[in-house]
Amino acid sequence: MISNLPIGAVARRVSRLDAYDLQEVAHVPCNAVYRRYHMVRLLHRIGVVLPRLLDGKDLIRESRGIEQRCWRELGCGKQPIFDGDMPDFLMVDGDGRDVDFSIPTDPVIVAARLAALEPSPLPAESCIGTNLDTLARLLNFTLFESQWLRWSYCIRRFGGAILPVIPFRDATHACHVMALLCEMPADAIRDAVASRRLHAWGLLDGGDADGAMPSVLSCWLLATDQFADWIEQPYASDSDLLTALCQAQVSLMASR
Repeated sequence: MISNLPIGAVARRVSRLDAYDLQEVAHVPCNAVYRRYHMVRLLHRIGVVLPRLLDGKDLIRESRGIEQRCWRELGCGKQPIFDGDMPDFLMVDGDGRDVDFSIPTDPVIVAARLAALEPSPLPAESCIGTNLDTLARLLNFTLFESQWLRWSYCIRRFGGAILPVIPFRDATHACHVMALLCEMPADAIRDAVASRRLHAWGLLDGGDADGAMPSVLSCWLLATDQFADWIEQPYASDSDLLTALCQAQVSLMASR
């Protein structure tokens, strides 16, 4: 499929495409912008609440990671390099000069700076955003379910390693953390988790056959490969979108 090609490869082939093909690939750059926008917003929100979730060395370590990923938004001229980030043989630049290390910012200060940032404008319309909104309307998702699915899609594409390691003591604690991240009542999170609708539809990964949820944040925010693949594609109608959902469910069940 043309739409599965890297963006650079798509651009090289545009001149040879007819009008139908152009419609097929035009959504690819907008999808990439959409993913990055929501991934950055999630990292910002995690950074804001991180001092309420972790402490000691765990807080310092994960706050360093947020600072390195969100360095542009935090006003740094370049991505900070902290002591211990690189092996010894990389601690000199191409001219043989020692690499300048940055001093990690206090996690509370990082959180305050992220909290003070003005939200950037929403990105241009994308297939992902349109499809997620349509799916939420057709399946009557709650606000939390929509946010849960959006973040989970982004983590599927970026990889769970981009998130801080935030362990959950139990389901109650997990719902509390998600409520902080989403700025929503904990009851809304508990109801969505108890219903397991997003898992039953094959949209979210994680959790065992008995309904037990994972014990770390990155495994809570994880869409299935099948969902990530089909939500990125353009659809001519609501029925086409639902057909893709059903086909993804069949594919998911066959792979288990």
